[in-house]
Amino acid sequence: MGSGESSAVANETETRIGHPYAVSALPKLEEGSVGLVAPQRLVFQEGLTLASGVHLAPIEVAFETYGTLNPTRDNVVLVCHALSGGAHASGKHHPDDRKPGWWDLYIGPCKALDTERFFVVCVNVLASPYGTTSPMSTNPATGKPYRLEFPEICVADWVELERRVLEHLGIRHLHAVVGGSTGGMRAFEWAVRYPDWMDKAVVIAAPARSSPMVIALNHIQRQAILMGLEYGGEEGAQRGLALARMLAHISYLSEDALWQKFAREPHTDAEYWKVLYQIESYLEYKASTFLQRFEPYCYLYITRAMDTFDLGTTYGEGDLERALARVQVPILLVSFTSDWLFPPSGQDEAAQILRKLGKSVIHEVIDSPWGHDSFLVERVKPQLKPILKAFIEE
Repeated sequence: MGSGESSAVANETETRIGHPYAVSALPKLEEGSVGLVAPQRLVFQEGLTLASGVHLAPIEVAFETYGTLNPTRDNVVLVCHALSGGAHASGKHHPDDRKPGWWDLYIGPCKALDTERFFVVCVNVLASPYGTTSPMSTNPATGKPYRLEFPEICVADWVELERRVLEHLGIRHLHAVVGGSTGGMRAFEWAVRYPDWMDKAVVIAAPARSSPMVIALNHIQRQAILMGLEYGGEEGAQRGLALARMLAHISYLSEDALWQKFAREPHTDAEYWKVLYQIESYLEYKASTFLQRFEPYCYLYITRAMDTFDLGTTYGEGDLERALARVQVPILLVSFTSDWLFPPSGQDEAAQILRKLGKSVIHEVIDSPWGHDSFLVERVKPQLKPILKAFIEE
């Protein structure tokens, strides 16, 4: 990208719908895979003092890296995963793995996060069941799993753990921090909490504070788990998690997506009080696969951390403008037209405040029918990929 184009992008402050910038300037190179990758693990015996004031120790954390760290250690991109994601963002652990990491579409040679240029790091958050200390970890005080005795956590705690991992790797500065959904909350938190730690930030499908709608949906999901636990023990909690995941999955899609994928197609083995339609069978299937990889207690803690996310409360004594005044780097906000869980209006609120403050901000609104999940897949044509690549590489 030429200097003139770079300057134009950096000074852009408008909200744009469906018009990725500088796409024609991107080199048309063949994308590749990062190949086989190895999970990595750290144990911080000294633990971490959480925002609640509770000291949690020891803390085990899982993470993965892709690409090569350059001698000056300034080519690092931190990728923040969403609720049900983990550190395994790209490549495969074994040649026979059915699927690669959750963001493999975007991480690899010549991809949006080009591992020929950048050293990409992804850290699994506290309370996740994928290798980092969680409610299912052993409480050293009792010798039993924490479960509901696990301490309260928030988005700031996730960021602090990520920072601790980066410092262990000898990294003190990021080229960029990138995240979508719950990961976007972390990217936003990074930009406000540690504004001098990075050169730029990308927040995808996440606002500066959780909305009442998000809190309400999360509350219903948690109550399904807690009621299942109360009346059916651990087995009941599992069924509660299945119901929670079904509700959550609907919120990740859109009405257009559901019509396109399922319409009102009947199920081949219909049973009146079980499943009559394909959409019902699909939700049951997604729930059953989720139970194979997630834990009810982890879901409780992670969704509550989402609810309490509010940059204005944490850094501005209730004033979001005061909090966003801390941002010092160019920030790219990406929304999707059909996302009703984190609609574009939430990011537009932040974008308008950042513009008022004279910050460098771009708000791209991508026209996509796939709802909140649009940041994970691009089924028809690449839209997010060229936007992300241009902003990261400019």
